[in-house]
Amino acid sequence: MKPVFLKFLLFAAAAVLILLHSVLSLKAQNLYQVQRPNILFAISDDISFPHKSAYGTEWVQTPAFDRVADEGVLFNRAYVPNPKCAPSRAIILTGRNSWQLEEAANHWPYFPHKFKVFTEVLAEHGYFVGATGKKWAPGVAVTKEGEPRSLTGLAYDEHRAEPPTTGISTNDYAANFEAFLNDRPEGTPYFFWYGATEPHRAYEYRSGIEVGGKEISDIENVPDFWPDDDEIRIDMLDYAFEIEHFDYHLGKMLELLEKSGELEHTLVVVTSDNGMPFPRVKGQA
Repeated sequence: MKPVFLKFLLFAAAAVLILLHSVLSLKAQNLYQVQRPNILFAISDDISFPHKSAYGTEWVQTPAFDRVADEGVLFNRAYVPNPKCAPSRAIILTGRNSWQLEEAANHWPYFPHKFKVFTEVLAEHGYFVGATGKKWAPGVAVTKEGEPRSLTGLAYDEHRAEPPTTGISTNDYAANFEAFLNDRPEGTPYFFWYGATEPHRAYEYRSGIEVGGKEISDIENVPDFWPDDDEIRIDMLDYAFEIEHFDYHLGKMLELLEKSGELEHTLVVVTSDNGMPFPRVKGQA
């Protein structure tokens, strides 16, 4: 029987709203005999939606994502109306359109304290909420009183590891997820934001080839609006290698859930804030 935690693989902020409505409905109806699901929300930094092997792309291998896609729902249309880090993440966190976000629709803004985010609502309804890596950023978020405000719960960034390239973060995302799980009060549902900084630029030049073992000929085709030369293909392979790093840690997190017996009770959402950091495609997440 396929585990229920892999029911959702979503590439739109609407998915978060549906999820939040479902969770809160359980509380509103006093259905405590039904176990409220844990939620693992994995968001990469600049991946266009076709660039996973589940979509048939052969120059990037994403077995963890493919597992979620195989046992869940795979979206093949995804567009971002404001394809920059902070506004895109603000849209996800608030469920609002970009034009409704005021300052938060800008790239490096002050986040208006009047906008509540869904992670705060989950915490108010008994969820243990935490995050690792890139959260809502870049920008400044404070309370009405001017105190620092975390939009994604407790930060878990202590565990570090030697990265495979200079362009990849030292954050040991999976180890930080494990620390979060260890801190969770027994019997408490959780929400965890896995925010990788990959595959955001800058890349270590030729890392896809020299570290990832890829070849220039692996790229089936280059978009017509880019030059089709070796430098472009090298850049695409460096990007692909960092996607695989994001997927590697996602896979380790799924393994942790299996070992802990939480697999059957966890919803997994995998998405990106916007498309790849290349010309003319950043709106395709």
